[in-house]
Amino acid sequence: MIDRQARNKLAEEIRHFVECFTDNFQFDDAAWEIETKDRGVTAVYEAMWLTYDDLTRHKMDGAHALSNEQLTVVMRAIVFLKSDYEYKWPSWPLYYRVARPLLWLISLGLVTKRLDNHFHRNGDDEAWPFFKVEEYQAALKSPRYLNGAHNTALQPTPGGDAACLG
Repeated sequence: MIDRQARNKLAEEIRHFVECFTDNFQFDDAAWEIETKDRGVTAVYEAMWLTYDDLTRHKMDGAHALSNEQLTVVMRAIVFLKSDYEYKWPSWPLYYRVARPLLWLISLGLVTKRLDNHFHRNGDDEAWPFFKVEEYQAALKSPRYLNGAHNTALQPTPGGDAACLG
């Protein structure tokens, strides 16, 4: 189920945060208020939570700037939110989410790699939150967002961090 209003709201909040119009507390408050059953919105929000410090107020610049790899995933997430693709990644069972860190430690990642592959059901990790690279490529052919010169703040800078508009 696609919740267009929730997807648009989260995409806009992410964009404002990454471009340093808002700080992490403002982003978190705005994103937390989004109520939806769209699993894609929930998954993107949960992934975004891993990109910032939620203990001290900051903007996404300087020491808190996204790496090029993080920026690539965030931009892909925004494209996903603006697309009409369903979120197809399976939910990991609660027992696995709880046990995964211990399993990873005990097996040095071997068991978790096999189980992750099992739970991913042949999804392309490099396309997340899209399920397949082909979906991402199709969405890029007709982007609704991030397609104009005014979005240059989201482009990686030579220093390797996302630049903020100032």
